[in-house]
Amino acid sequence: MAPTVQGPLFSFISDQSLALLLPLIVYWVYSLFFHWISIQEYPWFEKYRIHDKEEETRNRVSLPEVIKAVIIQQILQTALGFIVVVADDSDMVFDDEASMAKYQMWISSLISLAGLQTVITQTTIQTMAHIAYFYIETGIRFFIAMSFLDTWQYFLHRLFHNVPYLYKHFHSRHHRLYVTYSFGALYNHPFEGFLMDSVGASLAFLLSGMGNRGALVFFSFSTLKTVDDHCGYNLPFNPLQTLFNNNADYHDIHHQNFGIKHNFSQPFGTIWDHVLGTHMSREEANKIIKMKEERKAARLSALNNSKTPPLTLTNNEAIAIGSKPIHNKDEDVHSSGNHSGNDSHEENDEKRGPAGSVLRRTPSSVGFDGNSTSASAPTQATSTTTAVELPGYRELLATRVRVDNGNVSGKGQGKAL
Repeated sequence: MAPTVQGPLFSFISDQSLALLLPLIVYWVYSLFFHWISIQEYPWFEKYRIHDKEEETRNRVSLPEVIKAVIIQQILQTALGFIVVVADDSDMVFDDEASMAKYQMWISSLISLAGLQTVITQTTIQTMAHIAYFYIETGIRFFIAMSFLDTWQYFLHRLFHNVPYLYKHFHSRHHRLYVTYSFGALYNHPFEGFLMDSVGASLAFLLSGMGNRGALVFFSFSTLKTVDDHCGYNLPFNPLQTLFNNNADYHDIHHQNFGIKHNFSQPFGTIWDHVLGTHMSREEANKIIKMKEERKAARLSALNNSKTPPLTLTNNEAIAIGSKPIHNKDEDVHSSGNHSGNDSHEENDEKRGPAGSVLRRTPSSVGFDGNSTSASAPTQATSTTTAVELPGYRELLATRVRVDNGNVSGKGQGKAL
C-alpha cells in the first residue's frame, strides 16, 4: 500500500513556511488587540485590568524599546525554525493507511479478548481506529510537546533567577516590566529568548514526533498563550485563562517584588511550581500586599506624628543637598544591576531630603543628634552660621523602608532561592 503524500493547506505557501509565519502573525495581531483595548480604556475591560494604567510608569523600559527587542528575537526564532522545519522543503509523507491498519488490528485484538467480536462491527472498528490515529494520538503528541516545553522553561527560568550572572546580564531585562502588557511577552535578552523560547519549542516539536501541521498549530498556540499570559487583564470569560491555571494573573505575581521567587512555570501548566514549592496563589499575594500597605501606613503615620525636634544642619557641615533622585545600591529587584532577585534595597550613602532632594554623605557626616562627626573627634555645630532644618530626617535615617507606588519592600525580600 503506497503512502499518502500530504499536500499543503494552501497552494501559495508550504506548510513548513506557514508554521514559521503564522506564529508571527498571531503575536502581532493578538498583541495589537490588547494594546488597543488598553489605550481606549473601555470600562467593560477596565474592571478586569490587573494594575491601574498609571502603574505602567513603574516599568523601566519604553514601548519602542520593547518592540525593537521583540523583533530581534523573532528574527532569531525564525532562523532556527527555518533550520528545524523548512530546511527539508519536501512534501511530508504520511503512511496513514498503514497506521490505520495497525490501530484496527490492535482494536480487533482487544475486542476479541473481551468477547465482543459479535457485537462490534468492522465499520465501528474502522471508526475507532480513525479516532485513535487522528485525534487521540495527535492529542498525546501535543501533551508531550506541552509537557516538555513546560519542563524546559521552568528549570531554565529558575536557573536564570538563581545564578547571579545570568540574572544580571540576561533575565533582568524581562523584569524591567513590573506591569506586563502584551507586547512584552517576548521582551527578553536575545540569548535568553533564543535558548528558553526558540530552542525549547523546537525540541518539543522534534521530541513529540508531530508533523508540519502539528508544528503549525503548536507554535501558534504557544505564541498565543504567551501573549495572553502578559496581557495585563484577568478576564474570566477568556478560555485561555479559565482552562489554564497558568494565566495572566498568575504570571503577574512573578513580576512583582514579593513574588519574584515564585511562579516560575510557563507557559501552560503550574505542576512544577506545586511540586517544588514555588507556587504562590493570588490569595497569598493579596495577603502580602495588605501586610505591606499596613506596614507602610504605620511607618508613615509614625513619621508624621513624631514629636522629635527637627535636625539642624549647618553650612559648615559637609552635607550636599541636591535634587537628584535617590537610588539604592542594587536599584531594585527588577534592575539589570541586581543579582538574581537579591533585592536587599540597602541604602547607599545618599538619603532623601525635603522636596525630593538628596543628602550625600562625605567623610565628614552628621550624626543622629545633629552633631557633625569626623574621623578625629565630634565637633558641635555653631549657631553663627545659617542652618537648614530637615524635619523628620532623623526618622528617615532610622527607618529602613522603601515606598514604591503602594508597595513597601524591606531588606532581604526576594533573595535568590
